[in-house]
Amino acid sequence: MYVDETGTDQDSTILAIACIVTSEPDLLQKRLEDLRTEIEKGKQFRGIPSVKNLSKRGFHYCEDHQEVKSEVIKLISQIPFDAYICYRQKEDEFCPSNGFDWYDQLFGKLMHDRLRKHTQSLVNICFEQHANKVTTREQELEAIIKRLINEIELKDNTSFYHSPVVKSAGKEEVCLAIADYVAAIFKNHEEAVKIRDNKLVSDLSSWQSRDFSMLRPKIRVIHNYQTGEFFTRKNPFP
Repeated sequence: MYVDETGTDQDSTILAIACIVTSEPDLLQKRLEDLRTEIEKGKQFRGIPSVKNLSKRGFHYCEDHQEVKSEVIKLISQIPFDAYICYRQKEDEFCPSNGFDWYDQLFGKLMHDRLRKHTQSLVNICFEQHANKVTTREQELEAIIKRLINEIELKDNTSFYHSPVVKSAGKEEVCLAIADYVAAIFKNHEEAVKIRDNKLVSDLSSWQSRDFSMLRPKIRVIHNYQTGEFFTRKNPFP
């Protein structure tokens, strides 16, 4: 599982976390690395400043050029994974330096059902490291996972065959780019959705909606943390 967040910038109106679940991480990594090599060697990408640093920083939605984004979105719409998202509206007084309470809330909600469905599997949870608090954040998220495991084992009268492994990583973990892209594309789409006749409606002609529509088949669940509403393939997000 690969986890990344979005929305901590000043302009965003929501906070969201995306979790990518796959049984083929090596394949995903290879496909992303092959695409990176293809872009670095491609004549049409020469002259794009961000491409020059692609080998060092990897793909990153907020830094990639639009032409690069298009190629990444096309690729991740075709590779094997399922995506799960939990989000909430951002409070007016939100400040990233105030800590990770918001992250821990969304992370806990997002991981509960994922863990519940993988009690007999070895689960590796990789999240993007938070500034210089690598060890501390690993311990904090491990504590959340242990609490969830205890709750699930008690409620379901079951036990986990393996203890989930939590680790942080930087841009060297190629597959984190998938979670980064899914989270950012969902955020852009959600912020573009309008309320009409008391219903949420999206502009299908907008670039936000077009990007989201390419990834929609990959998204299994979207959970609104504040309202408790779940959007699924049977009850799709607008």
